[in-house]
Amino acid sequence: MFNKKDRLTAEAKTIQIDLGNESRRNFIKEVVKMPGGEKILDCIQCGSCSGGCPTMFAMDYSPMQIIKMINLGMKEAVLSSETIWVCSACYTCATRCPRNVDFPTLMMSLRNKAIRENLIKDSKKSDFHKYFFEVVNKYGRLHELKLFVKLLDITNFGSLLYNARLALRLIKKGKVSLRASKIETSWVSSILEKTDQEEP
Repeated sequence: MFNKKDRLTAEAKTIQIDLGNESRRNFIKEVVKMPGGEKILDCIQCGSCSGGCPTMFAMDYSPMQIIKMINLGMKEAVLSSETIWVCSACYTCATRCPRNVDFPTLMMSLRNKAIRENLIKDSKKSDFHKYFFEVVNKYGRLHELKLFVKLLDITNFGSLLYNARLALRLIKKGKVSLRASKIETSWVSSILEKTDQEEP
């Protein structure tokens, strides 16, 4: 027999569960509207994406698991995972997917969402993403030296020395220029408008 206090506690738990389910449904709806998320509900969990992923060894969840977690509405776990940052966008998973899920594009959308909602475990990865975008947005293309300078504050000393030696060799061979050449950058804005994305 429930007393009044027990009944109120049970009702509160029911409300929390319902709110949680609503929150989960909202996350799935958000992902379906993102670039790359349009076919996320079509996933049949065949594992083709995970089986061919060349960077899965560095991921905390496989691509297949991320899709399942999205379908379960596990927003915080997905947006704070390493997987969305480790994806190299090689499109191996997308070309093998029998349901045409555009996983690499979805990973990029999830990165932007993770930055906006401040759900990032390792800020170095998000800083690289942000600085890369800033350089491309300013010059219309990647300029390695500008990106390297922006990354100095998040690079450890050993990595800095290695990259400096590598940069000198690339400059000598004419592979990297010291001066950034600028091209038309309006295409970046047009892409953002078409995908309805905000700058990270």
